[in-house]
Amino acid sequence: MSPALRRKRPLLIVVALAAVVVGILLLRPWLGGYAMRTVLRMAGATEIRFHLVAAAPSRLVVEDLEFRIKSQVFAARRLTLDRPRWWRFSLGKVQVEGARAALTVDGSDTNPWLWTTFEGTAAPAEPAGLPVESLVLDGEVTVRAALQPDQRLTVKLAGAPKGKSDWVGSLVIDGPGFKLTGGGTLLGWGTELDFQVNSAELDLKTWQGFIQRNVLLPDGPWDMGGRITGVAEGHVTARRFAATARVSLRDGRMRARTLDIAATGVEADLEFSDLWKLRTKSGVLRVQDLRVGRLPLQDVKADIGLWGDQTLTVAGVTFSALGARVTAAPFKYFMSQREVATTLQVDGLDLARLLDLAPEMTVGISGHVDGSLAVRIQDTGVRVEQGYLVLQPGVAAKLECSPNALVRSGATMSEVSLAVLKSAGTKTVRLRLGELRLDIRPPGLPLGCSARVQVAGETPEGPVAFDLNVNGSIEKYLDILTVQR
Repeated sequence: MSPALRRKRPLLIVVALAAVVVGILLLRPWLGGYAMRTVLRMAGATEIRFHLVAAAPSRLVVEDLEFRIKSQVFAARRLTLDRPRWWRFSLGKVQVEGARAALTVDGSDTNPWLWTTFEGTAAPAEPAGLPVESLVLDGEVTVRAALQPDQRLTVKLAGAPKGKSDWVGSLVIDGPGFKLTGGGTLLGWGTELDFQVNSAELDLKTWQGFIQRNVLLPDGPWDMGGRITGVAEGHVTARRFAATARVSLRDGRMRARTLDIAATGVEADLEFSDLWKLRTKSGVLRVQDLRVGRLPLQDVKADIGLWGDQTLTVAGVTFSALGARVTAAPFKYFMSQREVATTLQVDGLDLARLLDLAPEMTVGISGHVDGSLAVRIQDTGVRVEQGYLVLQPGVAAKLECSPNALVRSGATMSEVSLAVLKSAGTKTVRLRLGELRLDIRPPGLPLGCSARVQVAGETPEGPVAFDLNVNGSIEKYLDILTVQR
């Protein structure tokens, strides 16, 4: 090397270093943007757009960020990466402000959250650590469903590494009629998740439309209200979702829009043994007042459970109606069949209140009966398959009727009874009942009849006893439920 060149070498080094520094300064915005796009593309993002605000080795700030993963659009007002150890392979401390995403919950739009249904889905990636020291996200999720107004929920998410392969985080969601707090741990480089829902609360009136877009209720739609609370925990892997939950309903109220059915004072407690398969242990449903048309029911209590999304198991039901205490035998309700078959044990049914539901009947009656009724409840109404009602022994009971109408009804009676009725003329006959029995669809009925009534009692003029076959369907005499127009 010549002496002249040797003398210039320090100057050349300074110039070269200056050129490198200037080059880095000039390329810094481009390098920051390149790094941002690279990380997002590794996560499967496309159509990435943002405005670079600051780019330095230790700090990167972008605004108006927007990108897609498959068809789902994500956006954020501001994203900050603080990298105090900028020489390490890490994004440092990540803070996301004003994050935005939309979630369609009823499938009315192509479900952007079910990413496995989209073309281009690849095999699961190899486990890899998250190159992040911490994550703080504040944002908003817009929940959508067809024919429903959008509901906006604020989301706060925070997480940090625990050891080399695990992450611990917390989640808070808040919005109109919905609150949730929870947390979780990502295990094994993100291949497994342990999660807990510490508390969740949902207002039925606010979210009833979204619920009924996903759950088909019998004879829907319904107007609903009340408060649902719950807790849950579970473990998720690529092949399994194992979770349990406890859910409660309080201050519930429901009313069908197409049928005259309403319930108030509804409470329920269910424990899910398998949340993914919607399977529960036996729980309790309580209804203070249930009105089915003109038939009022009180103090309803049912032991219920779910076995998937199509089967409701009922271990037993008790309720009060028309002065009686009624017990229903265990049964299953299948959503696809939309019918219930069970046997009702009736204790102390008030005959006068029952007659109020049969406006075409021109007789007067009092007393209480016990019995058993095998019923089938369908969309078309209630059918009594078979059963009986019998007068309670030792309880006063009376029957008032027109003697002429009874004679012409075709009832079978003795000559003594016929003579007593004819002697009454046009006066109302009043019987003090000693026997009353109603058999519904018993063996041996004449064709076209659905029930047989057996009556025996005393009048001031003498004893009267008769058997009467009920022509046609006995259910037609009861006016209980009408369709709302």
